[in-house]
Order: sequence, then C-alpha cells, then structure tokens
Amino acid sequence: MKILREAHLFSGVSETDLEALADLAVSRDFPRQASIFWEGKEPQGFYMLVTGLVKLVKTSPDGKEYIIRLVQPGETFGEAVVFADSPYPATAMTLEDCQTLFFPKKVFLQYLAASPALARNMLATLSRLLYHLTRQLEDVSLKEVSARLARYLLERCQETHGRVAAGLTFALPTTKTHLAAYLGTISETLSRTLARFKSLGAIEMEKGKITINDPALLQNMAKGTKS
Repeated sequence: MKILREAHLFSGVSETDLEALADLAVSRDFPRQASIFWEGKEPQGFYMLVTGLVKLVKTSPDGKEYIIRLVQPGETFGEAVVFADSPYPATAMTLEDCQTLFFPKKVFLQYLAASPALARNMLATLSRLLYHLTRQLEDVSLKEVSARLARYLLERCQETHGRVAAGLTFALPTTKTHLAAYLGTISETLSRTLARFKSLGAIEMEKGKITINDPALLQNMAKGTKS
C-alpha cells in the first residue's frame, strides 16, 4: 500500500480505491538482466517498479541499443498500452534484481471507468511521459553532451532532495555505460564530461556519488546547444 500511496499515478486516490488497486495488482519479481516485456509483443498490462532499476530500450536495425527511459522505484512503465490496441513500443529490461507490481489491462480499465480521480492521474502521468520523451528528443537532436549531462544531474538532485542547492549529494542510479546510452553518447565521452565538470568546480565525484558545488554553472551548461 505504501508504494501505491506515494506513486504519482495514484496520488489523491482514496484509501478504498488504493485497497482495491492493491488487490488487483500482481507481484512479480525479476532477476538482474531479465526482460520484463519485449518491444512488439502484445501487452497484457503495465507495471510499477517497487525496488530495483529498469531500462526501457529500443534497438535499431543494426543492433544498437537506445535507452529511452530509466525507471526508478515508485514509477510505472508500459502505461501507454492501457488505452491502445498496439504492442509494447519498447523493451523493458532489469538492471538490478527487481520487484514489480503488474496491473492487468482488462481489470484495470474496468476500475478506471469507475474512478474519475484515477482517470485524471492516468492522463497526467501520460502527459508527463510525453513531455519527457519530447524533451529527450530535443536534447539528443539539439544539445551537446555537456548540456544533456548537466540537466540530468540537476534533475537527479531535484528528485533526490526536492531541490537543487550547493552541497547536496546523490547517487547515480546506474552504470556509466547505461547512463551514457540514456544520454545518447558513449561511456568514454561521459567520463570526460564528468571530469570536465569536476575541473570547472561544478561538481565533486566519489564512488558513484555526485555532489553539486555550483548549481548556477550547471544550469548555464544545461542551456547549451550544438554549434
């Protein structure tokens, strides 16, 4: 119940509704490097991540992998298929051992029709996802790696602490390889960019943790565009 109560999708939903949603959810555990669902497969429902880390990926015809989203605990994924008679648009794979809640499409839609609050939240969640994907496309198309990384660090700090300020520390949720793929670059370029941020005094790094030293500098970097 606690994970449902704290999720954006179910914010403002009554305790009675939360209990009903908890009853229809199916607990599913996956080991590290497992596929939860595959791009192009017929969907049966969507998931909420309870613990662990999940990447949503698309693969190009030449086999190159593009990470379109890194899913954190408390977030849902695969929601778009609830309303569409279409296959999963991406593959979901675990980066750690994961606990999930699975919401069967048919039963969830029946419940959604009887809950205006949940319907509003569903629309808000899908709107946020659309905004995220639009901005990600803009970043990859128009902005340098340094700008993409600066914005990611600012957003990660905001997610962890609820604000951005000098002295705040947070952990990178995944490896440099996966983070680089998410940012549309390679791990070597990511490492060089992090080292540059450190040399400029914008951040400190230690054992996978980032400390923000100069938020204003990062914010200026995040505005950068490709020449």
